[in-house]
Amino acid sequence: MNKTDRTLIQEAKKNPNAFSALYEKYYQKIYNYFWYRVGHDVAVAEDLTQETFVRAYKALPRYKEAGKAYDSYLLTIAHNLLVNYYRTPKPISIEATGVEVPQEIWSDIEKKDNIRALWRAVQQLTPTEQNILYLKYKEGYRIAEIARIVGKSENAVKLVLSRARKKLAHHPYLNAIAHFSDAQPKRAPGRYTKYVPKGT
Repeated sequence: MNKTDRTLIQEAKKNPNAFSALYEKYYQKIYNYFWYRVGHDVAVAEDLTQETFVRAYKALPRYKEAGKAYDSYLLTIAHNLLVNYYRTPKPISIEATGVEVPQEIWSDIEKKDNIRALWRAVQQLTPTEQNILYLKYKEGYRIAEIARIVGKSENAVKLVLSRARKKLAHHPYLNAIAHFSDAQPKRAPGRYTKYVPKGT
């Protein structure tokens, strides 16, 4: 039987080594959140993912559920890290990066060009629009959950979604974002482990 997040958190608070279970459970989700947002740059996604778990580990003694799922809590940390990352402008065109559009949806050849155009159009949205679109269409979060993660009101999130959808109105495949495959990285040991007290 899978343990609930509440149980895993309680165990990690008693024994820091037990935090590894939360790391294993949510590493993929947090890594992919960054991977999509940083132009599929594996090194950057890995660094930001590791920093997310380091911060979550350090904050574990102070963590309180407060009605928020742990993955939402981790995504809130990730969002804040991403905002800091975006503060350093990186004006490189998509073509220059050599980033490939996810390939698993290419089986329907008639849609190939349209979905490729959509994917590139998404990359031209503002960071906030990209982020909220990702959480809505890829992760399937409700408006209220997205609002908590990004620190905006529900109305502000709805406004961003509306604005982004209008920009993409000529692309009929918005829901195809949900079918883009996730990256499958080789999972490195969590850097948070250097903070685990010896002998625990």
